[in-house]
Formats: sequence, C-alpha cells, structure tokens
Amino acid sequence: MARIRYLKPEFFSDEDLAELPFQTRLTFAGLWCYADKAGRLEDRPKYLKAMIFPYDNVDMDKQLESLSKGKHENGIPFIQRYEIEGIKFIQIIRWDKHQKPHHTEKESNFPPAPPLKIKIMGMGKQLEASGELDNGELTVKRPLSKLSDDEFLQSLKEKFTWVDFEKEMVKIDAWLMANPGRQKTRKFIVKWISKIEKPLIVGVPLSITKEKDSSPSWIKDAVKEGWK
Repeated sequence: MARIRYLKPEFFSDEDLAELPFQTRLTFAGLWCYADKAGRLEDRPKYLKAMIFPYDNVDMDKQLESLSKGKHENGIPFIQRYEIEGIKFIQIIRWDKHQKPHHTEKESNFPPAPPLKIKIMGMGKQLEASGELDNGELTVKRPLSKLSDDEFLQSLKEKFTWVDFEKEMVKIDAWLMANPGRQKTRKFIVKWISKIEKPLIVGVPLSITKEKDSSPSWIKDAVKEGWK
C-alpha cells in the first residue's frame, strides 16, 4: 500500500546519492512510499517497477542492487536486501533520517533485517552493523539522529534500568495532550526520563549500590547538554 511521505530538500543535494544514475535516485525516493512504519517492504522488483515507473522501461532489480551497495564514504548502503524464510524484504537504511511516520500508522509486520555487514575503507575486513558497529576495540558509532525509534528507546532502557518506560511513556503522552504546544521530541523524552531518580536500596551501603556508569558516551553527553 502506498503512503504519503516527506521529500526533504537535502535529498537533491546529497553527494552520495548524486553519484547514482537518475533512475536509481528516483527509485530510492519511490521506495519510501511503499515502505511501512519501520522502513521495510517486500523485495518485489516487478511490482515496484510497475508502481514507481509505470510508463518507463527501467530495470528495477538493477536499481535496487545499486542502492544496496555500500557508499564510498562509510560503506553503508542506502538499502539492505535480505531474505527470511524464503520471503525477500528491503530495509531502508537510516529510515528515521528520511521519514517521521505518523504515530497512528500501523506497526511493521515484516521481520527486521539481520545485522548489516559492511566494509570500512582501509580496514580490509567486514564489520557487522546494527545500532553501532562494535568489533573488538574498533567502534564506529552512528550519530544519535541516525538511530531508529526502537534503537533510541533501547539505548535509554540500557541507561535508565530502573525506569518503567511503558508507564512513563503513557505519562508523557497524557502531559502532551494537556500541553499541545509541546512536541514529543527525543530531547524532551531524555529530559523527562533523566529527572526520575534511581531508588536506593534500604539497608545496603551506598558503596555497594553504586554502579559503574558504562553507558555510551553519547548518552552522557545527551543528558548533560540536551539533544538537538
């Protein structure tokens, strides 16, 4: 089912995208209209060709293959093509960078893509990528703005382990309904959650209850400075 999506001005000035043929660039934008809330869709070249290029002679499989190849700068492709139990799917990489689906849109029914294997320039080997690329001492972090909503919430849950997130999200939604001038941004969520104090364990010395803060550095920076 086709959906109405955003097309930002940055789409036309993206230097990595500009290296691709015109048909491939238009294919990329067209995929957004057929992807679900999580940026996933079935990998059906013939169907997608009919939907995106109904009047043109375009090899859709070739366009999809071009988009699935790593970009020169960081090795991360525009889409990931994968197969689960004999069914082929497409995951649009960095979906949240391109789109902000409405909160009432139906959740994805498609299985998530497996970790993406990419090649980092000069490394000579592949790394598996999910929210972060972590391979021994080598870590390639994705900027906060590139995290999906699920990755964002999971990162918070790992940091604020004492918070009942389902309960707090209900409170946030209720507060926003009473204050329509405010928006449910990631910065707002972080500020809200960071105000919830960690409960102390009665009868146990503080030296025992104090835990080492092993959270990612970007979480610390976000809480300290606020997210943009």
